[in-house]
Amino acid sequence: MKQGVQITARWAVLLLLTMSSFLAQAQERRLTGKVTTSTDGQGLPGVNVQVRGTTVGTVTDADGQFAINVPGENSVLVISSIGFMKKEITVGNQSTINVSLDDDVKSLSEVVVTGYGTQNKRDITGAVASIDVKQALAVPASNLAQAMQGRVAGVNVSNDNSPGVG
Repeated sequence: MKQGVQITARWAVLLLLTMSSFLAQAQERRLTGKVTTSTDGQGLPGVNVQVRGTTVGTVTDADGQFAINVPGENSVLVISSIGFMKKEITVGNQSTINVSLDDDVKSLSEVVVTGYGTQNKRDITGAVASIDVKQALAVPASNLAQAMQGRVAGVNVSNDNSPGVG
């Protein structure tokens, strides 16, 4: 008799655990939306959309569209992209969330492209010269190297990458 009670108790615990896992999965739901710029309303590709405090996240597609599974109504979406202000939105009972991101002008800084990488302008200790693209394109030239030639003092432009060749 005692053994029958133990078997029944084990089945009851197994049934309870199975039902609780179904209830936990039932709270998760699919959320869709679009991320746009506040200036012109265009969709933003490559924006991070993440549920705060978790590893659940996604990235917007080429049109700014996203779809993500959120754990529950209390979930908070963190939407961020370089050059834009981060936004946090509580999901609530919404199934579609459209977000407009504002430009983050303060975080943008001047960047200088060097031979094999980029640097902040303030970190460069040498001389920096720039070429106006409109002026370079106004000169008839067969390639970019010829268009740049003579625009900056002391710079020799060469388009042959062989060692020892000028």
